[in-house]
Amino acid sequence: MGSLWKKGRLILLSGLLALIFCRINSGGRRISWSRVVYDSRGEVLRVYLSQDEKWRIPVSLSQVDPLFIKALIRSEDRLYWYHPGINPFSVLRALWQNIREGRVVSGASTLTMQLARLIRPSPRNILSKIKEALFALTLETFLKKKLILELYLSLAPYGGNLEGIYAASLSYFGKPPGRLAPHEIAFLLTLPRAPSLPREKRKAMRDTLLRKMWGWGLIGSRELERGLKMPLPTRKPFPKKAPHLCDFLVERLSGVFVRSTVDAEVQGKVEKMVGLHRRRLSNLGASQAAVVVIENSSGKLKAAVGSVDYWNSPGGQIKGFYIFRSPGSALKPFIYIMALEKGVITTQSLLPDAPMSFGGFSPKNFDSSWRGLVKAEDALSLSLNLPFVYLLRRVGYWDFLRRLERGGVKGPLPDSFYGLSAAIGGMEVRLLDLTNLYASLARGGLYRRVLMVKGEETPSERLFRAGAVYLSLKALGRRGRPDAPSLRLFTFPDSVVYWKTGTSWGRRDAWAVGFSRRYTVGVWVGNFDSRGAAGIVGAQAAGPLMFDVFRALERKGWDGRYGWFSEAKRELVPEKVCSFSGYPPSPACPHTKEVLVLENSHPYLKCPFHREFVVERESGHRVCPFKTYEKGETLRRSFLVLPTAVREVLGKGNPPSFGPDCYLPSGAKLRILSPQPGATYVLSPGIRGADRLVFQAISGVGKIYWFCDGKFLGTSSSGEAVRFSLPPGPHRILAQGEEGDSSSVKIRVILW
Repeated sequence: MGSLWKKGRLILLSGLLALIFCRINSGGRRISWSRVVYDSRGEVLRVYLSQDEKWRIPVSLSQVDPLFIKALIRSEDRLYWYHPGINPFSVLRALWQNIREGRVVSGASTLTMQLARLIRPSPRNILSKIKEALFALTLETFLKKKLILELYLSLAPYGGNLEGIYAASLSYFGKPPGRLAPHEIAFLLTLPRAPSLPREKRKAMRDTLLRKMWGWGLIGSRELERGLKMPLPTRKPFPKKAPHLCDFLVERLSGVFVRSTVDAEVQGKVEKMVGLHRRRLSNLGASQAAVVVIENSSGKLKAAVGSVDYWNSPGGQIKGFYIFRSPGSALKPFIYIMALEKGVITTQSLLPDAPMSFGGFSPKNFDSSWRGLVKAEDALSLSLNLPFVYLLRRVGYWDFLRRLERGGVKGPLPDSFYGLSAAIGGMEVRLLDLTNLYASLARGGLYRRVLMVKGEETPSERLFRAGAVYLSLKALGRRGRPDAPSLRLFTFPDSVVYWKTGTSWGRRDAWAVGFSRRYTVGVWVGNFDSRGAAGIVGAQAAGPLMFDVFRALERKGWDGRYGWFSEAKRELVPEKVCSFSGYPPSPACPHTKEVLVLENSHPYLKCPFHREFVVERESGHRVCPFKTYEKGETLRRSFLVLPTAVREVLGKGNPPSFGPDCYLPSGAKLRILSPQPGATYVLSPGIRGADRLVFQAISGVGKIYWFCDGKFLGTSSSGEAVRFSLPPGPHRILAQGEEGDSSSVKIRVILW
């Protein structure tokens, strides 16, 4: 209630000033205030000039040292709390002296009359004094004494463009006027009387007032002696801390005072780290960097840096933490988590990492190499591209974008623009938004809107399941990753950090985002003109800066365990999977193992790589359908059959072949081996090896001609496997030999 009352009084103060100027005294000057940004502990981060180029800050009595108020009343207007705006005795005395001299030699001004003159400046003559007195009586009629005093303290001149006790205290002593030493109070009280006096005379005035304060019993002898020895202060520049963030806040918020969630100490450490890395980044080809620090528990923004130097770098005042840039691989953890939630994969599921095309989009890995097949958690820690484009397709592009939007991340263009490239940096995001989304992982999947103003509250929302986040941390916590070898040259923090890097196409943007016990830190490195460079790589450029920020902020020795781990583990259950593929085993899988999966999100796709075939016991060839076998000459065996694109990378994974003596007897009719009659085939257009159907037939002699619904497809030799693309729907497949014999099957094709 006290804080609300204080804010209310300041608002009322500003409103009453406007009322005075507009209604009571239309000839008065127009007042505008400086805006002040505080950190979370009340430290002033920055003060902005008012619209009329003044340092002028409204103040309430509760913000001013009580000793200052007592000394002000005693020295300027001892009957202030009792007179109606003018002191009749002082007025009569001053009037007689001024008439006698024919000029103004004595003012007899009360504090209320001084306020009247500040509101409506006028020449110093008898007529002006009369107007000031009448205006003072009007002010006392409409306003309470306390508010009049606050108005005076807010507008009193302190030399040059400095007005009000608050601005003066900040300028001369670097602190608000709440706790002032006696010599500081004496100096500030004498300054409005003659702001342009030489320092020697000003010191004499201060010392005289100090002695009076001692004589009035306001200070003791020791305070007097100490104060007399103190030198006079000089004006200092107003604070200009966290300049990007202060600009960001005053542009979006109203009111004179902005009380931010920023921690000045944290901000200072981050700015220092950015400065220390500036030369290193320049050598890598990057002229700019931006950093965001968010407190995990509360979602409060604790620090934000928009460029390497706000004052002395090209484009230095651009807020790099709030511009759209390509995040490279930095969105992959969220695809991975959603895939676990939907039962698309387990952490051990094998994903293809081979050349594929998705409607003309052919992603490649950062190192331009292929691994054929890779475990899902390894694909995340290695930051491979093709597996995550493949995963995004299975998770659902639109579901993914809706989930990001719920987490405060949205690109600048319509969602339909990005396509599957969103998995690897095709959708631009802001560093502030992305860092806050990562902070939700530090809370076990609970999302909070980032808080930037002290006193704000925001509810938390379950964005990701805690169990899925928990399973993702193994990949995000690895240190010596093959995708980040350069990080071995830098010192890791002593505490565990879960992190991810990203590099945009053309090496224009380097990212590193991570979270530890208390904070989530996001770093962007690059050039504001989008110029690329070989060294602008997430692990090489942004990673070391991120880790140094963690080393400066986090306490040592944290083991990486969050309080929500117990909740996450309750969501996990053991699931039997194929030891090779990591998917639920098919009857053909020779070995199984257990992995943890989310309860009620069991993987639905059985192992696609193991298939059973009946083979000849001696040769190992696939059983020929045109031969007769005795008992014991054949057996069922499990084979590893890989997709065509993976086969081409690994050089293995083919199904067993028919023997060289497997052919139709002379005069036998043509027979279709593939496709199978009545079967439904799922094709994936754009994925190499999965976009066409295998056609195979055996004939006694000559070529085989293939038709689909009466339309010619192509030819093959007897036993040769060929591939043709088919549209979705039911089809009649016809194979015809050169001698006129034919065979047909009916199938259905589904596109996926």
